[in-house]
Amino acid sequence: MPCDHIGPPEIIDLAERTLRERNVQPGQWSGLRVRHAENLVDAMWASVVIEIERRGDQWIVTKLDRNADPIAESEVGLNFFFPLPRGERDKG
Repeated sequence: MPCDHIGPPEIIDLAERTLRERNVQPGQWSGLRVRHAENLVDAMWASVVIEIERRGDQWIVTKLDRNADPIAESEVGLNFFFPLPRGERDKG
């Protein structure tokens, strides 16, 4: 049975296209996390959140949440979380 939401392959395509449009080169993608959230209409679930992470030259799905409640509109869509530089990660 097909899903009512877009899946990881479509999110990866959208993320890569968006990154290229923003002139972020593939060599800068390692460690990048991408979160896509959407509210669904007339579906089994009210919302779906999928997170993927770039590890080396591969995208890995790290989270798939199907929720009974919709999510806030401010959280809907594609969001990027770039890794902090090493010096910034070490600050407490």
